[in-house]
Parts: sequence; C-alpha cells; structure tokens
Amino acid sequence: MKIAMISWEYPPQFSGGLGIHCQALVQELVKQGVFIDYYLPSSVHTEFDIPDGMVIHRVDIDQPFPAYLPSDNIIWKSVEQFRVGLEKIFRPEGVNLIHAHDWMGVHAAKSINELYHVPLLWTVHSTEYDRAVGLSPHPGIVAIEQDAVQSTTHIITVSARAKATLEANYNANPGAISVIYNGIEMAYFQNSLNRDYNRTDGNVLFLGRVTGQKAPDDFLQAARLVLAERDVRFMITGDGEMLGPLRRRARSWKIDKHVTFTGTLTGEPLLECYRNAQIYVLPSISEPFGITVLEAMASGVPTIITTTTGAGEIVQNVHRVEPRSPGQLAKAILKLLDNPDLRMALALEGVREVRQFSWKAVADQTHQLYSHLVGQLQRKEP
Repeated sequence: MKIAMISWEYPPQFSGGLGIHCQALVQELVKQGVFIDYYLPSSVHTEFDIPDGMVIHRVDIDQPFPAYLPSDNIIWKSVEQFRVGLEKIFRPEGVNLIHAHDWMGVHAAKSINELYHVPLLWTVHSTEYDRAVGLSPHPGIVAIEQDAVQSTTHIITVSARAKATLEANYNANPGAISVIYNGIEMAYFQNSLNRDYNRTDGNVLFLGRVTGQKAPDDFLQAARLVLAERDVRFMITGDGEMLGPLRRRARSWKIDKHVTFTGTLTGEPLLECYRNAQIYVLPSISEPFGITVLEAMASGVPTIITTTTGAGEIVQNVHRVEPRSPGQLAKAILKLLDNPDLRMALALEGVREVRQFSWKAVADQTHQLYSHLVGQLQRKEP
C-alpha cells in the first residue's frame, strides 16, 4: 500500500504536536509495509532523518510558515504556494490514498484529490474554533475546514472532543469520523523517571505554544497567586504571540524573578525541562488532545489538566481543573506542592497508565482504516 501524506510539519520542521504525530505515525507505518510519499512546504534546505519506505517531497514556498499562526496573521501567499506547488510535483503513480493533516494539509490536498480521484483521508488535530477560542474564528480557515468536512472520504480526529466539535460547528456526519488517539514513545522519556518526589527545588512547568488556546495567561495568574504563599519556581517553555505580553506582565507583577521564559526547546533541553519539573500544567481552554500530557506523565511528572483537554478521555491519573479558573489552578498546584506522597502516587500511576498508549497501536488503527477505505473503494469500482 502506498500513501501520499500531506502535512506542513515534519521534525525538525515543526512547532508542536502535529509534527510529532506525523513522524511517529510514519515510522510505525513503514514497519508495517506501508510506503509513504510525504509532501510538505519548504523554504530552506532542511535535513530530515527518515526511515526506509518513506520519501520526502519538498514543495517550494517563499517563506516558512511561522511557528504559531494567530488567526489575524495568516500568510495566505504561502498557503496558496503550497497548494499550487503540490499540484505541480505530485506523483499519483501507485498511490492508494491521500492522507492530509490539519487545514493547511487538506487545503493543498483537495486539488490533487479532484485531479486524480484518489480517496482523501483528513486527520483533524485542531479546528479553527479550538485555535481561536475567545476570539472570532478566521472565516477563511473555517470555510476550508467546512469544505473538507463535506468533501473528504473520511476523517480522523484525535479525541471524541474533537469529533464533537466537527459535528457541532461543521455539521459533520458522525459515521464518517473515526477517533484515533495519540501515542507516546516511552523509551524517549526513560531517563526522566529517576526522580526524588521530596525535592522542592523543581519548576512548575507550562510547555506548549504560548497562544490563547493554551491559556498561558491563566498559568501566569495562578503563579502569581501561588507565589503570594510560596517561594516556587515557574517555567514557561514555548513560543507564541502571547510571549512578549506575558513577560511584561510578569515584570509588572514583580514575579519575573520567579518565572523563567525559555522559548521553544527540543531534544535534550526539552527532556531536561521535564526532568526538572515538580508539576506539569496544561491549562488549555480548548485542547483537542495535548501530546505534552502524555510526555509529562511518561517522564514521571504529576500533571494538571483542564476538563476541556482531549487527553483526559484516555488518562485517569491526572489532577483536573476547570478552564479559565486560575484560582482553582493555584489551589491544585499548592495541593500537590504540599503533598509529596500525592505527587509520587499520581506520577507513578501515570507512568504505568501511559505505557499502553504506543504509536504502534496508533499505526495499527490507522493502517486498518487505510485498508478499509481502499477496499471499500475497490468494491464500488465496476
């Protein structure tokens, strides 16, 4: 089986969970004998470490997509260059299925789907309604996602929450959507597990895009409340349009000496963040999944999430708070800081729990869906 995968991320060209998902999925699919033609936009020459059975096709664009995409600053020129460029270089020979990721991927894939009549599968990692939470969704992106809901052969979402969003906001057919949750590579985080839960010198960590969807402002507000009672270190790791305003707010609140802003980290520095964390917090307002939840749990870090986090559908050993509730979040942080036995119990049970969520299992489900969709199409042919 040969799959044309269309995405705008593949490590080291990535900014979040999309790139991690695509890389891990491809690595497992090729082990199962699936051949992957991978198409992504490229403005500079990047070296990719790819497995046997995968070929990367670079679609030339003038400038890279930014690491984060606030809805009022979409670079439509690059989006259109990706779509037009993909039409020019796409190789349909032997392709059984097109698998597009998120709105940029499906926007580019739609044209080749129409040109070559190859079935189109779309994985939704996040919708514009999630990304623009609290703001007006960008009508252009909503239109692309609405069109994709109506025209793709099938849809994968990374949680039941994301599926419900498509049904509620895009009138999607629930029978045309499969939920396949994300996975985790446990071995990658193995060296983070040897930790002393009686330590009090670690950070309370936020790690993710510093955008409204992830609510880093609630994290900073909770930090301010906690710091009124405890001498604790907080760390915000990631980049986004809220980074500058949050730095200024920390200074104006006179808590900047207790809050470290690292920017985006990958590789060993990222693992070091988890190793030095006492608690991990993902305070998202609307989070379709949240791969960092599994990463923190795999690292043995007690984790706090909001009730609107998709990963919470499959994990139990986390502390949950309501979104947009910095006071409640501060109380949860203090509760864990004051109770090392609770931190250890939550963390160790969390490690045992996330071991079941492998990327191999994700690839198994995805491969089965590929086979089902391709077989269904073949049965319809005269």
